[in-house]
Amino acid sequence: MDEEANFVYMYETMMRDLGITTPFDIYEVDVLRTLGVAPTQLHPNGWIEMQTFRVVCHCLCIRPTTSLFLCHYTTRIGMKVGLVSLSPFPKIDLFNAYSMPYKGFKTCFVKIRALGGASFTDNKKPLPLYWRLP
Repeated sequence: MDEEANFVYMYETMMRDLGITTPFDIYEVDVLRTLGVAPTQLHPNGWIEMQTFRVVCHCLCIRPTTSLFLCHYTTRIGMKVGLVSLSPFPKIDLFNAYSMPYKGFKTCFVKIRALGGASFTDNKKPLPLYWRLP
């Protein structure tokens, strides 16, 4: 892929509020690949769930895995935009819902370009960088 095409969009709030950085680690890449979505296609609340799950796993001295994480969630796809949200299965909600819903985040984003053959992932697995139908 040429350098001009090797980029990803990120919502500003993902980096500022949630501490999401590139390159994405194995856990983040596997969740996004399994869902078949680009990083900005997953609603920020889904990223919050992923980050919270990671912290809980760290405290319990277990490795966060996609299969363990996703056995507690199902996906919802927004009809107008195609944004993917994670919803807990009934009676299996691991965490309380985030109390301050994100609003207006869709207009504040940055374009991050990988230079010199750099990758957006730690493990070189391909990652969906652009929006598509999940």
